[in-house]
Amino acid sequence: MVKHEARKHHYIPRFILKNFNDDNGQVNYWNIEKSQLEKRNIKSVFMNRDMYRDELLNQNDPTQIESKFSVFESEIAELVSNKILNKNEIILTRSELEKLRIFTTLLSFRSNSRMDQYKNNKFDESTRTILLQFQADGNFEELWKRELDSLASCRTYRDIDKSNVIDPIIKQDFMNDIMGYYMTIVDARGGEFLLSDIYPTLEIFPTIFGDIHMHILFPLSPTRMLILNHIMFKKENENNQMFVPMIKLSQIKGDAIIPPSNKYKTYGEINLDDEFIYKVREIYASDVEYINALFLNETKVGIIFRDKERVTNSIVAFNRRKDIKQFFKKLEEQIS
Repeated sequence: MVKHEARKHHYIPRFILKNFNDDNGQVNYWNIEKSQLEKRNIKSVFMNRDMYRDELLNQNDPTQIESKFSVFESEIAELVSNKILNKNEIILTRSELEKLRIFTTLLSFRSNSRMDQYKNNKFDESTRTILLQFQADGNFEELWKRELDSLASCRTYRDIDKSNVIDPIIKQDFMNDIMGYYMTIVDARGGEFLLSDIYPTLEIFPTIFGDIHMHILFPLSPTRMLILNHIMFKKENENNQMFVPMIKLSQIKGDAIIPPSNKYKTYGEINLDDEFIYKVREIYASDVEYINALFLNETKVGIIFRDKERVTNSIVAFNRRKDIKQFFKKLEEQIS
């Protein structure tokens, strides 16, 4: 029997995209290239044909990476559906949280923009030198796929650390995310979140040494968002003089940055049954508009949203800003 091969490979999982469907099972899609608002099925947005296909690594099963992603996505979709999407108090065990956090970091690595970076060799010399130790012929797209294949099987940070396939830069990225950020969950009250091809999107603090990611934003639905906040936003760090300029610059504050409560099974030891208790906080129109502005500013392919009326204020407010890379005047005209 011939195996059916999935050809449309989504870099934003469909279990997230479907939450933006309207009552007719479609999303509003703004097509940047055509400057056109379209009604789309989620099968046709935020995907590339054969994006993760690899006939060199997996000759007998060239869609193995996509298949592994599908398994991982099913696990996280169940966790999101049962514990995160519709509760006001969310309790996650350490093992659940670790799996979720690996998944969120993996979303950054499997993205359209990251594929472009590896495919077109967009690295500085120091990074390129390290990567050549793992891919001597300089075919970094192949390296990217090989590492994706390994990461898609990882469910703990120990799995990542012991891998001989994953390069030290990527290992450090995953460790930085878990050690350097804490998670919060917020609901939109006043407007709705939109979602772009740059997923997640960041609020950054530029420095001469590179950008510091202050917040990493993951809309899960038009009304619920998962945020990874830099540890500098924890109350005990707010007076650290190194962090003060970053905290002042950030516009994501207040209820959006309150850390979870922790319930440890054994004091002083790490236990997979430790619990992390998240109170879902509400943010209002101006904060929703600001977060949407971050997505709009970075969009390269398109954006989706559920309700035109619920995002109109965000589009209008964005087009009135003076610190933006692009405008959405035609979108504003078509939804107003």
